[in-house]
Amino acid sequence: MNPALTDADKAFWRIAMARYIASPFPPASPKRGETAFLRRLSAVLLMALILTVMPFESRPSGPDVSFSSDTLVRGDLILLRVRGEASDNIQVVWMEKEIPLVHNSNGCLWHGFLAADLNQKPGVYPVAVRVPSRGLERYFKLRVNDRDYGVRKIRLPRAKVELDEASLQRVKKEAQTVNSLWDADCRPPEWKGSFRIPVDNKIVGPFGQKSIINKKKRSPHTGVDIRGKTGSLVRAANSGTVVLVADHFFTGKSVYMDHGGCIFNMYFHLDSIQVEEGDFIEKGQILGRVGATGRATGPHLHWGVRVNGARVNPLTLIELSRELDP
Repeated sequence: MNPALTDADKAFWRIAMARYIASPFPPASPKRGETAFLRRLSAVLLMALILTVMPFESRPSGPDVSFSSDTLVRGDLILLRVRGEASDNIQVVWMEKEIPLVHNSNGCLWHGFLAADLNQKPGVYPVAVRVPSRGLERYFKLRVNDRDYGVRKIRLPRAKVELDEASLQRVKKEAQTVNSLWDADCRPPEWKGSFRIPVDNKIVGPFGQKSIINKKKRSPHTGVDIRGKTGSLVRAANSGTVVLVADHFFTGKSVYMDHGGCIFNMYFHLDSIQVEEGDFIEKGQILGRVGATGRATGPHLHWGVRVNGARVNPLTLIELSRELDP
């Protein structure tokens, strides 16, 4: 970025241009019209040269914006960085939603996550970065690509797949309870630094796979399944508040944490739960123990993440958030 010119610089350029335009040209051509044309052309070229030096003194430059990538797949995340003035009230809009931002200690660098839901339609989507206090607005384009996550085939007891009326009504009521979490207002960020895997073990159920259960198509897998023995400790991936503790038909004993900044983590199929709704939990604190409650084929932890309402791969959140550690 070019620095603003001083008053002395401005005066110098004005005088130089005036003298240049007024100065006589040597007789380069016997034609007067050609000489006059060359004088005017030279004046225009000099003005253009000056304007390449002076433009930033008369208008604000705006914040510096960068992305971890300019493309993502459905169910993926991008880390956004915005560097500006400490007094800037930065606003970012993506997928028609304002993106919560966190800033560093001196307040000049903001970070946020842009998320594409697992079912997001591929295409190019705009990102708006605004500084209302300075009347600035910039637009960027990010591409969401499709991805084949594969297929998983599972055999379960018939009663867990073909629900009777009582079970169906129970599932609908439980879904309403969970959906109310996504409809609530976004709270200030409580998470800090990188997110961590809640059980340190192998991933046995990848994110995004289409589900074939008892030879019938079902909803895709919206989290990751982590191997674990019954009773293994499950720890919070980051700091936040427990907003729901439940025992649901599909997910069994479950803990939902709101980390603020519209980031939620979900821990399913637990054998036991050691927290209560309303508890503030630190990163790494024990939430419960691995189990096989709900609709599960065996002991494991299903770990799910939502960012700004979008269902995303938890492992991508771990990877990108590492860049935010001191």
